[in-house]
Amino acid sequence: MSKKFQLKNGLKVLLIESHKSPVVSVQMWVKTGSADEVKKEEGLSHFIEHLVFKGTEKFKVGEIAALVEGSGGELNAYTSFDQTVFYVTISKKFSNVGLDVISQMMGFPTFDSTEIDNEREVVIEEIKRGEDSPQRQIGQLLFSTAYKKHAYKVPVIGYADNIRKVSTKTIKNYFESRYVPRNMFLVISGDFKSAEMKKEVETYFGKFKDFKVKKVKRVKEPVQTRPAITIKKSDFQETLTYVAFKAPNVKHKDIPGLDVLSLILGQGDSSRLVHKLRIEEAIVNGTGAFTFTPQDDGLLAFSGSLQPANLEKYLSILANEIAEIYHNPPTFAEIQKAVTNIASEQIYSVETVDGLARKIGSQEFFMDDSEYFKKYLAAIYAVKPSDVMKLAKKYFDPKKITITVLSQRAESEVKKIIAQFMKDLKVALKDKKRVHSKIKEKPQKIQMLKFKQDLAAQSPKTEKIHLNKGVTLYLREQRETPTCSIKMAFLGGTRIEGEKLEGLSELYSRVWPAGSKNFTENEINLKLDNLASSMSCFSGRNTVGVSGEFLSTFQKDMMSMITDTVQSPTFDAKIIEREKQIQKNQIQSQNDNPSQVCIKEFMKMMFSDHPYSREVLGTKESLDLITRDTMLNYHKTIFNHKNVAICAVGDFKKENLVDSLNQLITSMPEGKKQESVSGLSKIGSDQFSFKELKKEQSHIIVGYRGLSFKDEERYTLDVIQSILAGQGGRLFFELRDKNSLAYSVSPLKMAGIETGYFGAYIGCSPEKSKKAIQMIKDEFAKLCATKVGADELIRSQRYLAGRNDIDLQRKGSICNSILFDVVYGLDADETFKSSSRYFEVTADDVQALSKKIFSQNSVISVVGPSF
Repeated sequence: MSKKFQLKNGLKVLLIESHKSPVVSVQMWVKTGSADEVKKEEGLSHFIEHLVFKGTEKFKVGEIAALVEGSGGELNAYTSFDQTVFYVTISKKFSNVGLDVISQMMGFPTFDSTEIDNEREVVIEEIKRGEDSPQRQIGQLLFSTAYKKHAYKVPVIGYADNIRKVSTKTIKNYFESRYVPRNMFLVISGDFKSAEMKKEVETYFGKFKDFKVKKVKRVKEPVQTRPAITIKKSDFQETLTYVAFKAPNVKHKDIPGLDVLSLILGQGDSSRLVHKLRIEEAIVNGTGAFTFTPQDDGLLAFSGSLQPANLEKYLSILANEIAEIYHNPPTFAEIQKAVTNIASEQIYSVETVDGLARKIGSQEFFMDDSEYFKKYLAAIYAVKPSDVMKLAKKYFDPKKITITVLSQRAESEVKKIIAQFMKDLKVALKDKKRVHSKIKEKPQKIQMLKFKQDLAAQSPKTEKIHLNKGVTLYLREQRETPTCSIKMAFLGGTRIEGEKLEGLSELYSRVWPAGSKNFTENEINLKLDNLASSMSCFSGRNTVGVSGEFLSTFQKDMMSMITDTVQSPTFDAKIIEREKQIQKNQIQSQNDNPSQVCIKEFMKMMFSDHPYSREVLGTKESLDLITRDTMLNYHKTIFNHKNVAICAVGDFKKENLVDSLNQLITSMPEGKKQESVSGLSKIGSDQFSFKELKKEQSHIIVGYRGLSFKDEERYTLDVIQSILAGQGGRLFFELRDKNSLAYSVSPLKMAGIETGYFGAYIGCSPEKSKKAIQMIKDEFAKLCATKVGADELIRSQRYLAGRNDIDLQRKGSICNSILFDVVYGLDADETFKSSSRYFEVTADDVQALSKKIFSQNSVISVVGPSF
């Protein structure tokens, strides 16, 4: 699959040709991560990830991003414990741009002292952002508790004090001893010819100096001999917890079996923990199990997010499920389900060229074998039920357990609950009476489907197929991978809920797929997991609908279940009450996400008397008013053949698909299209809202009324957004690169049936809030005062066109685009014509629309500790 060679300077290169999309991904993998840092270096790898974007021998600050985005590409990087990866995804026409910037960043960064000082503030803002995130906090708590000596205990992002103090000399020395050819490898995937690409690689990367690699010996984690427990009091509404056991490193022979074990216990709605805790008992907002398998010893962990009062019951059920698989092997069906999901992941993960490069790069990094997945899959096939039970006995050792809890409950209460959990777990693991089954079956291999690369060069077209009752199916046959995406949308959403029934559409979308005439909720969940497929319902401000993603070999089974769910939902009263409670929990936890609170307050001011101002989740009071009859009436309102749009993209058997949909359409009742227009008052004066939340950062939105879905100027607004967006855009360059105000700053845009909004978001320290608002307004004002230059305009147009190509690698994305264009009265091929429309936009158009939008009264929402 990949072609491998090595340059004279020691740089290893992997080339993977994939011709299904005109896109190329260039990724440099550095064999250095945060776990290779020593004391006082913590956070340096992540800091360097930022700094190489800040200037090289060839490019000044901002020029790298401007060049990539101006060529229609996207660039980014990430740092982990074990590695740092830099990547560009770009049109094949500009693959040399990707090679150029990655070679400059990794071979010739300047590390200018002034730019280093500017970026210190940006990283510190990123650290503050993490302190406001419950998920980031519980994650860091897990690793600092599970590891006492090993560097995995230190946050990848490091510590603010280190970032403030680290010298330019230390940064350069660190870079030159780690980011060298023999400690890196290059992965390139996409639409190219290997012989030609090899020559390009030699030109751009052959000049790298072959510095000596500094060898770093990581501190070995001592054998754990007693439980490691940390409880942290917090102001977050949700309680978050991890229960983990030590696991081996990625190369250990037990890893395939542990992956099967974690999938059986906590991945998918039919897994044991999700079924018991989320579906049956409904005591968690979310739960799961996963294996963390890095270079050094990792973890097998269980996660839970729940209301504080449910912690005791959650841990009690968890102890019981751990003991069950400790004493009894899983069923053959559970093993087969795990095998199907893991094997199918090979297909789903390579739908995009960057996904393909990431997969190959990961295998090369961890296993020194870019084709390792074949060996891994063989090991997965060989896992027997008894093997899984043996692994549970081997690794579920109470002496080697780690428990972390982030909760508003008193520490003394949580300590008692954990003590009881430990007692229950030890008793359960010793209870021989729990043994009740023995299974000796071997899982059967599923047939892996091969890519149809010979069809990749074909140009797919969107076909309009007339179904029964005048309904149209928009079908786009794409057979380069054996995957399918189908979506149906019905006009409705929050705009038709009624003022007293806020949250109805969201609740409807959660209950709709939870049981039908021929399938119970449990049967649906089990079937989806068995087929490694997904079926979900969605809701928004204008629509509700159903989405299905599956392998083509499972089309018959999936279409049978999708059509039955759409046609004959049961709306079980118990499930409605369960999902109402989960939705109420999420409403209560909204303050844990200040950016979400900020947008909520913004929408209220922007659309005060319009349905768009309503709470998508609703309120506790509005949810209490919703009954099964309410749900049935809502379904009756939207579910009819005049109100539906259907799109399918992928490797379908067309005749079978049409037959399935015609049967569904025949069952649809008469009705009407929900296309009523809501009135909308003008915003009479500037609007401002400040909501106090005791957080590290303030979250700010500055916005104005925008455009409708069908507005003739919508492409001009996309160009304006592009001028402001991205790492090469004005907002990022002025507010982040030059003034170090924030880690996160970006334009915001929403289109609607009557109107939408346009504006910008920034998250920053509270003392920077007023300056941030003024600078955002200044950037808007510049667009009104001065015409955008030709170079910047073409950069923005190319960026939009290139992002369109990148986004349309996934069949689900294509399906979404076609579906919603049709729903809102646009042409089915609107998305495929958009690139040419972007290039029709002129500088005069940009200035005229900017004046039109930014001359309106503004709406400003601020959420944070002070203003």
